[in-house]
Amino acid sequence: MPAKHDEKFINPGFMKGSVQNSLSRLFLLMVALLIFSSCATILEGRSHRLVFSKESLPKAEVIIDGEKVGEAPGVVMVPKKKIQHGSILVLKAEGYEPKEYVLLRKQSAAYSVVDLLIGGVPLIIDYTTGNIYQPSPRRFKYELIKQH
Repeated sequence: MPAKHDEKFINPGFMKGSVQNSLSRLFLLMVALLIFSSCATILEGRSHRLVFSKESLPKAEVIIDGEKVGEAPGVVMVPKKKIQHGSILVLKAEGYEPKEYVLLRKQSAAYSVVDLLIGGVPLIIDYTTGNIYQPSPRRFKYELIKQH
């Protein structure tokens, strides 16, 4: 009578299920890492940080495209979707002439390079979410002029 061998080594179909299961888990893990490893999406969060110099006077309302988003001087957190290329930021204070800035959206070179080094898929995610773009300018030193 032939020697009995362990089924694991004779039946090639025995490991097929566990190997496929492991490969499926590995694939899902890789997809999740690619989706959630977009540098700008993870590191920048959901808001842009606009900084208004503490030396700037007077205290003013910060308005973007007609909607008040905060007060200056200080830091104003603005939802990313609020700032579009060409958005108008206005500083208004009672008794002073308003000051306007045009906000541009510029691509972050650092995030682009890191996303490409990771494999390119994060770059696609950062572009589709718009997180690859940073507002320009992001720092403001202003001086409002008194109205006549």
